[in-house]
Amino acid sequence: ELYCNCGKWICLSLVGDKNKKVMYRYAWVYLGMCYFLFALILLSGCSKNYFEGKILYQYQYLDKQGKDITTQIKSNEDAEQHYFINAHNYKSKNERGELTQLYNASTNQYYFNVGLELQVVDAAKEFPNEFQFKAQPEKQTILGRPCRSLLMTSEIGPTTYFYSKKVKVNAEPFSKHRFGNWNRYLNETKGALPLKFVMVSERYTLVATAIQVTPMKLADDDFEVKKALAK
Repeated sequence: ELYCNCGKWICLSLVGDKNKKVMYRYAWVYLGMCYFLFALILLSGCSKNYFEGKILYQYQYLDKQGKDITTQIKSNEDAEQHYFINAHNYKSKNERGELTQLYNASTNQYYFNVGLELQVVDAAKEFPNEFQFKAQPEKQTILGRPCRSLLMTSEIGPTTYFYSKKVKVNAEPFSKHRFGNWNRYLNETKGALPLKFVMVSERYTLVATAIQVTPMKLADDDFEVKKALAK
């Protein structure tokens, strides 16, 4: 209000009485434009801030009784997942720098490592075929970020995800990624990425917890298979 009154006084002091009404109207139009531009700046600052960068997950393995068996099987299983994602693609490497998975939106192909061989599937293929998502009451705080939980049940076993709306991507570029039900997961969480997930299998339970979230710019060519394998 103080800004408006000052602007009006300055305009009126520069003209004679004859033109005061005209200048009064123009002054308010000018000030209205200023407020409009200011509002646009505020809205742009409040726009969706999508995540791009790296999430480092630490793995823990539990037996069927809930006993920690990480030390016993770490020689045969990965201990970490270094997960990189940008607006259209993602990839993961283990603690040895070996590529474990990669998704490229331009081809809609999903690559994953089986032993020493890299396999590729059409990400448009839905797998698992039978699955269901259900919100859970449990909440956790991971890296200072409050997380909700989501349970996915399927024929390969249950997985519980803990996700934060503060770490999210635009789900639209991944809408064709049906393999692993990734498109449905992002739809359920409104694009929020998991900061923790608990996968129960016949052999063990894998608990993957984010210990570091690092925003960074990642070029699309970083997610080309040949380049990803070379690094």
